[in-house]
Amino acid sequence: MRARASAVLVPLLALLLLAPGAGAATVADPDDVAGKLDLATVTATKSEASAPLKIRITTYENWAARLLRESGPNRVIVLFNVDTDPDPEYRGRILYAGGDLFMTISGEGSSFEPLPVRHPNGHTLRTVVPGSSPPNPDGQVRIAV
Repeated sequence: MRARASAVLVPLLALLLLAPGAGAATVADPDDVAGKLDLATVTATKSEASAPLKIRITTYENWAARLLRESGPNRVIVLFNVDTDPDPEYRGRILYAGGDLFMTISGEGSSFEPLPVRHPNGHTLRTVVPGSSPPNPDGQVRIAV
């Protein structure tokens, strides 16, 4: 009898606006969760206030993109807080469907076109939120895991 894979829930991460300007933020998370989706690092970068927001998420173990099937139990969620209050305005969910990874973003009564997500090696996710997109903070980023 084959053992059934257990669900792995990835901790939420939030990108929080700090102040006008450009910047980068990286947070390391300890290797403390059993499962393939244990976060290692989360990095967010912007070259200037109105620039695209580049997001890179790494895990400690390698895993196949299909682990994030929409119908499956695993989740990678990105919360976007674009103002100074503590509550996120937008929620991005990274999913695998039709052979591709993508991030759906919704919030503030809107849903946006899915953004492509790359999985360049077995333990990294990369995506870019356009500079003109409401979930992209108009300033520096801070990450909370």
